Amino acid sequence: MPEMTNLEVRDYLEGGGHTAIVPVGSTEDHGDHGPLWTDVYIPLEIAKRVAPELEAIVGPPIPFGIAHDHRGAHGLIHLRMDTFMDLVRDVCLSLADVGFTRIVLLNGHYCNSHALEFSVARFHDELPQGTRVYPFPYWAGLRPEEAEQYLSGSAGIHANVGETSIVLAINEELCDMQRVRDFTPDLPELRTSPLALLDPLFLATPGSFWSLLEAGGGVWGKPSESTAEKGEQFREWCSRAVVNFVRDLEDVHDRLEDRYLRTRKPRSVDRR
Repeated sequence: MPEMTNLEVRDYLEGGGHTAIVPVGSTEDHGDHGPLWTDVYIPLEIAKRVAPELEAIVGPPIPFGIAHDHRGAHGLIHLRMDTFMDLVRDVCLSLADVGFTRIVLLNGHYCNSHALEFSVARFHDELPQGTRVYPFPYWAGLRPEEAEQYLSGSAGIHANVGETSIVLAINEELCDMQRVRDFTPDLPELRTSPLALLDPLFLATPGSFWSLLEAGGGVWGKPSESTAEKGEQFREWCSRAVVNFVRDLEDVHDRLEDRYLRTRKPRSVDRR
């Protein structure tokens, strides 16, 4: 969309198109080797991959997100919760006002997920009738065996082999692999799991994630195992998962639409 003209967008909408995919990411540390826009580049690339199959336009990315847990990292730019949710609202309502009836908020940064969902719920009644907004991370539809290799307790959860490999597949010059180093944080013996700590600890405590990973430059995993070939495989898995997830969301919404439209409030005209 940023490379299109106004007339081209109008022609798309008047020709029956209705879907915009908006990549949502974060500007933050991804090890000494990875670009600050890792969480932007990946959903943007996957959006471009799936757009033809979904007959969609790729909207401009939202490059800033909920990343207060990374506070302390030098490359960090993060938004307050209200700012982020209002930004998402304004982007979606702008797209809806010009005629997009399907808006996919394709998230690339874990900590954005809940905020995106709550933001959409908050402005839901302001959308024109028939407009749907789908907020989800690009990895949500991965098969369990794929997720285990890409983003998991064993594969790592940040600047790991999965994320680094996809960035290498996008453009190898974006990563400085001479500076790559593996790191797993030193945690006490847990009765649960590291993943169980993500929301109640890291999301609730500014600076906590960076404090845990600072010694490893923000890495949780083994990015040294990354290759562009692995990245292409991961990229294919994620692209297929996004297409399947959008289609599943459509089917379920079709089944539910008559029911929740009966409880819908009249559309607000407040644009603050």
